[in-house]
Amino acid sequence: MKNKNPVAMIIIGIVLFLIGGGLYLNSSKPAISAEDQARCETSVQQKYGENSSSIIGSCKTDTGFVAMMNAQADGATSAEETAKAISSANNQELGLGFFGKFLTGLCVGIGIVMFIKGIIGLKNKENPTV
Repeated sequence: MKNKNPVAMIIIGIVLFLIGGGLYLNSSKPAISAEDQARCETSVQQKYGENSSSIIGSCKTDTGFVAMMNAQADGATSAEETAKAISSANNQELGLGFFGKFLTGLCVGIGIVMFIKGIIGLKNKENPTV
């Protein structure tokens, strides 16, 4: 199959590569809302007082920690209830993370292939063989 428009393939390849990069940046961040983060920070400060500065950063990066602090703030009375909340938060993040990484890989992979195929098509157009 001949490449009829290698420039279009190069452009599409670059666009897909950039979309994959954007998806990577978006899917690599934890999905913690500002409300959950603020609630977690408040709970940590109330529970740990002066010692809270060393662990308060976890409210920005660790969904399991946020779920644990929220479960405790909601009055979870047993370790089992807290563990279920942490597990649920981690499973949700894991599923979204895998889906995001899959789409990232797909876009980047197809983008690279189309870019290379477009470059090869351009070279073949410049040097036609008889």
